[in-house]
Amino acid sequence: MNNLFSRDLQVKTMEQTVVHAEKHLGEICSLLASYTRKTAKLRDKADLLVARLFDFCRTEDPELQLGLKNLAEDLAMVQDYRQAEVERLETRVIRPLKAYGDIVKNKRTDLKKFNADLKREMKQLRQLEKIRLRDPADRQSISQAEVNAQKASNNAQRSIRQLEETITDFQRQKLEDIKRIFTDFITVEMLFHAKALEVYTHTYQNLEAMDTEKDLQLFSGRIKMSDSMTGPLGTTLNSSSSSPISHYPSPPPASLKSQSLRSALASTTSQSHRQQHRRSRNTFQHQRAVEETPEQEEEDEEEEEEEDSGSETEDGQHTTRQSYAAQYAQMHRWQK
Repeated sequence: MNNLFSRDLQVKTMEQTVVHAEKHLGEICSLLASYTRKTAKLRDKADLLVARLFDFCRTEDPELQLGLKNLAEDLAMVQDYRQAEVERLETRVIRPLKAYGDIVKNKRTDLKKFNADLKREMKQLRQLEKIRLRDPADRQSISQAEVNAQKASNNAQRSIRQLEETITDFQRQKLEDIKRIFTDFITVEMLFHAKALEVYTHTYQNLEAMDTEKDLQLFSGRIKMSDSMTGPLGTTLNSSSSSPISHYPSPPPASLKSQSLRSALASTTSQSHRQQHRRSRNTFQHQRAVEETPEQEEEDEEEEEEEDSGSETEDGQHTTRQSYAAQYAQMHRWQK
């Protein structure tokens, strides 16, 4: 009887192992499936947000338009990563957990078989006790009952050993699978969030670099009336109201003719002096220009280098204003 009592405890322990696995793994599978569906819905909502951002950026000025365009492209790229997250969760997490439904059913079948063998053994032992109590002198019936009880006991022993091996294998597989499933779950989540953080960091820097004052100046220029519309009108009215006689100079008096002759002679002599001074000055400047030509060429080369470096920095700034998705696509094309 003690042997039967210990077997009963064994069976209860095995049944509890299977029942707990069926209950908790089933609930975890259901929750993770809901988690994956909610992630897919979040991806769909983000796709709608991307489309709305593209529509909105087409109506804005250049700075905000570029910022919203880069934001929409990066957000769309993150949704591609989210789609990969959903697919990996379905294949690496949910599918293995669903498989435990069939595994638990098989273990329940093994437990039922062992319970049937155990009940058969208990029945044969009770029948043997009844025969002994009813007719102790009937050796033939007692020996037959003992043979049947021994056969049932052997079947029960064999079943319990097989069940022990089966439940032990089940427990080992369950521990390894749970470890692998949740390791894959965390790995999938880390991959998504690492990629998303990389993209969002670039997006944040692009939004910080957006110059809103430029768009505000353009907007102010469109809604304010220009003062240049009234300026030319005022000057036109004033010029038209002035007398036409003032456009003609008054003739010089006759008493100044002698003075004009003397001034003409003086101006002629001064012009000859100035022409000689210009010739000597031009000769000196030509000699000096010949001497300074190499220095000027070096200065011109330095200025060209500065202009090239400035254009390179402008190109670099333009590249940094690209979205992460555009830079990634460009890099992928170069690798091909």
